[in-house]
Amino acid sequence: MPHFAYRAATQGGQTLRGVLEAASATELERDLGARGLLLLDATQSRPVTPARHRFRRRRADVVEAIRYLALLVEAGFPLDRAIGTVTRVVGRADVAQALEIVRDRVRAGAPLADAFAEQPRMFPRLAIGMARAGERGGHLGEALKNLAEHLEREEALRAQVLSAMFYPMLVAVAGSAAVLTLVLYVLPRFVDVLGDAGAALPRSTAVLLATGAFLGQWWPHLALAAAVAIALGVVYRRSERGRAVTDALLLRMPVAGGLRQRLAAARLGRSLSTLLNSGLPILPSLDVAANSLADAAAARQVHLAREEVRAGVRLAPALGRGRAFPYLFLQMVELGEEGGLLPEMLERAASTAEQELQRGLERLVRLIEPAMIVIFGAVAGLVALSLLQAIYGIRLDAF
Repeated sequence: MPHFAYRAATQGGQTLRGVLEAASATELERDLGARGLLLLDATQSRPVTPARHRFRRRRADVVEAIRYLALLVEAGFPLDRAIGTVTRVVGRADVAQALEIVRDRVRAGAPLADAFAEQPRMFPRLAIGMARAGERGGHLGEALKNLAEHLEREEALRAQVLSAMFYPMLVAVAGSAAVLTLVLYVLPRFVDVLGDAGAALPRSTAVLLATGAFLGQWWPHLALAAAVAIALGVVYRRSERGRAVTDALLLRMPVAGGLRQRLAAARLGRSLSTLLNSGLPILPSLDVAANSLADAAAARQVHLAREEVRAGVRLAPALGRGRAFPYLFLQMVELGEEGGLLPEMLERAASTAEQELQRGLERLVRLIEPAMIVIFGAVAGLVALSLLQAIYGIRLDAF
């Protein structure tokens, strides 16, 4: 049976794209009309081959698949058929394969949340919690739509953090390469010239030459030692204890600690607000939100807060026991609890934390860039000065 790539409009005015099997365009229009969709156009085509987009990021395709699934479910498609349709249009092969497994489990009678839970490397815990809340409340399409929007904001926040740190890292790499080139290759070329001229080496030049000779002779060992140290650090960081220790240390650092607090607050606020708006009670919402946090110290604090909330303590004081979240975020959470508007205030608190994080990153980048330029400029200037002193010494000996 041929496949048709179609574009249809929902009763709410949204445009929906997808691929469906149908004997003809007329049958496709009839099938979509039975689900309350108005066919705008359709072209017969082959189904999208997942391998064509195998280099796309997995998380982006998961978000796209969840958004498509939300549109189809809201349009009245049966859940298993909606998943099957999304499977044919998703980009990555591994995401499509995971969706096929989810579809088979749904057809066997399993809830969507349980099917997601069987693919933990593909679907985050937040997706499981949102699906469970949507199924319990009878608004799965809306819950999936909120989930997709949340994951998209997470991607935007992650991209913002990475882009803010890209330029300082580029400056560091370029500056380090320039200094190493001067010390390892440019400066040693003057050794023979200075030796033939019989000029005494200035102390600064001698120190740099000795440093360059040491690095030139021992760089394989130094590189191996650095690689081993990094590998051990990564292994320790991936362990549960290592994550807890390193994240706790980062929270205590003067600048990085404040940025990590704001990042954790933004993620917690978004996750918890989305879960509560989907109808999930506060205790399971805290459990899901805690497991969706990348910061182990913040996740631990949320788990501890969950136990205190279970015992009758308010959320804001419970979250404020540690240093994982900023003061303004906690104040906004407290206002939300007092006014009975906790999901709305959590959303606003998350937006405020994101804005503060963006401003903090911009200030940090503005400070790092000139500091790195000054540091590498000073090192390069020291090398140039050593060269000039050596050349000046040759001219003095000539006279």
